[in-house]
Amino acid sequence: MAKPPQEPRVAEVAGLVHAIAPEIPVERLVEIVAEVAPVPLTQRRLELALLKQPGVLEGRHRNVPVTVQDLAHALVNEGVGRVVLPTCDSCGRAVRMPHKTPTGGRHCSRCERNARSVACARCGRVQPVQRTVDGQRFCRDCWRADPRSFGDCSRCGQNATIIVRRPALVCLACYTAPVKMCEVCGEPGRVATHLDGRRVCARCYYAMRRPQPCPECGRKVFLTGFMNGHKVCAECAGAPVTMACPGCGTIEEVRKHRLCVECWRPIAIQQLLADDSGEIRPELHPLAEYLVTHHGSAISLERWLHKSRCAVVLRELADGTLPLTADAIMTRAHAGQSVAFLLSLLIRSGVLPDFDIQAARFEHWFQRWLPTVPHPEDRLLLRRYCTWELLPSGRSLRGRPATAVRSGSTYQKVRAALKRCAALLQQIRASGETLTTYPQRSLDGFLTGSPSQRDALAPFTRWLRRHRLSRLRVEFRSHRLEGRDYAADHRWTMARAFITRDDMDPVTRVSGLLVLFYGLHLTRIAAITRAQVDTTARPMTLTVGTEPIELPEVLAEAMVQLLDGNRSDTWLFPGRNPGRPITPGPLSRRLRQEGLLAGSARVTALMDLTRQLHPRIVSDLLGITASSAAAWARLSGGEWSDYPALRSTST
Repeated sequence: MAKPPQEPRVAEVAGLVHAIAPEIPVERLVEIVAEVAPVPLTQRRLELALLKQPGVLEGRHRNVPVTVQDLAHALVNEGVGRVVLPTCDSCGRAVRMPHKTPTGGRHCSRCERNARSVACARCGRVQPVQRTVDGQRFCRDCWRADPRSFGDCSRCGQNATIIVRRPALVCLACYTAPVKMCEVCGEPGRVATHLDGRRVCARCYYAMRRPQPCPECGRKVFLTGFMNGHKVCAECAGAPVTMACPGCGTIEEVRKHRLCVECWRPIAIQQLLADDSGEIRPELHPLAEYLVTHHGSAISLERWLHKSRCAVVLRELADGTLPLTADAIMTRAHAGQSVAFLLSLLIRSGVLPDFDIQAARFEHWFQRWLPTVPHPEDRLLLRRYCTWELLPSGRSLRGRPATAVRSGSTYQKVRAALKRCAALLQQIRASGETLTTYPQRSLDGFLTGSPSQRDALAPFTRWLRRHRLSRLRVEFRSHRLEGRDYAADHRWTMARAFITRDDMDPVTRVSGLLVLFYGLHLTRIAAITRAQVDTTARPMTLTVGTEPIELPEVLAEAMVQLLDGNRSDTWLFPGRNPGRPITPGPLSRRLRQEGLLAGSARVTALMDLTRQLHPRIVSDLLGITASSAAAWARLSGGEWSDYPALRSTST
């Protein structure tokens, strides 16, 4: 017969605690008890501990239950002076101590692991015992290296480390755990461990190694306990914590290689950057320090170290087989985005000097791509066109400061344009003609109607005519403003949605409101720095032109939320690459997922602003040219010819 459910005991526990902490109102004590013991079962155990152990909160007992420890920490945080935090019997730290000692005290997870470890008979290190032979205890590494652990496997016949010795010898590679019914999921599987006397299959075990919300208390921790047939955290189940990290004792971080990802982070970095002697090159010390202290998520770092191609490049940099130069790195790693990330990481950590990564990548690509053009005259022509027309400052790309960078999409368009131009030159030579003799009708037949092809060849033929190299002509496309008929009421409908959605990601919310309110281009939004936002002004201001913009309260609150969660000290919208801002592409995808077309909203916002404000004011606020603002005003139908010249044009 099932036991009746426990009744809530919050009020009773709060009454017991109030005698020790009279300065705290009973209502606040009820809230604290509910946070520490959210389920009736733990509330009852907390009540029994306070009744059976008088003075347990004042340091009179060594064996302090875990729930009482949490209550003591919560009361100390509230400023209660009579409460004494319990400490570990071994290290003396006032941390969570889920383990009992044989002498009646408490151990933290780190000291419990050390207490259960002994000195290895071979290496002398204090480690958990893997094997005991003739009274000698060996750690895992030493036992696997000991000749007595080897034998001829009965299955594969290889002489290898033996895991099972009865009824026959089975090596590590051939051993498979027995298939039994898992008492967690109810499915047959290979047994990985036992918890509270229950068999746990490998699927459930590895799922437990990732924190999940507890159905009882809501905390995102390891669910290693059981209550009413469901997995809950160990505290709610009233069971000892069995999977806490032996390094820090946490049960809230993903476990990797016996430790949590945060404790494993310095070990993984050491393994990645150390050479054959086990030491990190002095040149890579700043990178190791940066990865330990500045990388945001330990689990993303772990994933990057195992799956990224750049991890292999870092290994070659660490052992000295690859020179520590940008050219060598770009030559070795072929994936463009991975190279950009790695170079940004090396620059941000101070290993490499600061330079324009996108420009260096383009120059490296151009030097490798140009020799693939068959004819030398075509190569010379394309080099001149790229240097003096497409990228006027391209002749000094390597020395450009990183503060005056072009976006990666700009160089991507230049690459595509050069390939289109090379295809045209190759077609002209294949037909037996030259640039001066190639007929216009043949060029018209060469065009496929592709917008990207026309966008690439129209400026190329104009450049040829300007330098009297050809009379060929490709007309520019007539650009139609996206969303010219975008309804203004729909724009404000989207604005209301972004204003009222408090649960929206701050990056999406702020960028969407900047587009809807001021018609800022996503390229300008992505390049906004923290210095352009004045949080001390009332109201808060944002400077994108010569004059600051006073932000409305809703946008100011969203901006503060974005700044508080910002991990960059330079950019308002930090990107994936260290030290670089986000690119317009991810911003556009974020807005599209919320139903906002950035181009359409921008056109409508600019038309509305230039209809209500003089173009000169719009130019000063939004940082666009006066002629562009005047063009928007003409498009919106605004008439400002009689506007008095009250604003000085002098700077």
